[in-house]
Amino acid sequence: MKQLHTGLLALALLSTTACATITKGTEDTVNIQSAPAGAEVTFHETSGKLADQYCETPCVMELNRKFTYKVLFEKEGYEQAEGRLEPKFSGDGAAGMAGNVLFGGIVGAAIDGSTGAMNDLKPNPLSVSLKKLESATEAAVEVVEDAIEAVSEEIQEASS
Repeated sequence: MKQLHTGLLALALLSTTACATITKGTEDTVNIQSAPAGAEVTFHETSGKLADQYCETPCVMELNRKFTYKVLFEKEGYEQAEGRLEPKFSGDGAAGMAGNVLFGGIVGAAIDGSTGAMNDLKPNPLSVSLKKLESATEAAVEVVEDAIEAVSEEIQEASS
């Protein structure tokens, strides 16, 4: 009788460890980087079910694996940049789902599917290069240089 209980306990433990929700969880750790560092980052979940989250690069965020995020990078003196994090089926999640199927865990498979635990957010790390804004002085110098070049060309044509 003791062997039967031990066998049932082992089978129960195996079936729960196969569940991706238990082994991986519903949150993914995402590394966020920008060049230069110090950008303010906003994570906007696209379906509107979750509140926006924020960090400053470089940072690490815990985000729900189930959702897609529009990621906005802002830094003074630089153009705004945008990225996207999307849930993609992962190898770890596939192993969890396979464990659910092998051990008859239909409930576990349904939970994994509904929580997004079988996914990873991609790309990870999410890295952007910010483009420096042209200052008003630089823009004015460029306009003056273009005007000087145009006048010089007119003078050369008139002299010929």
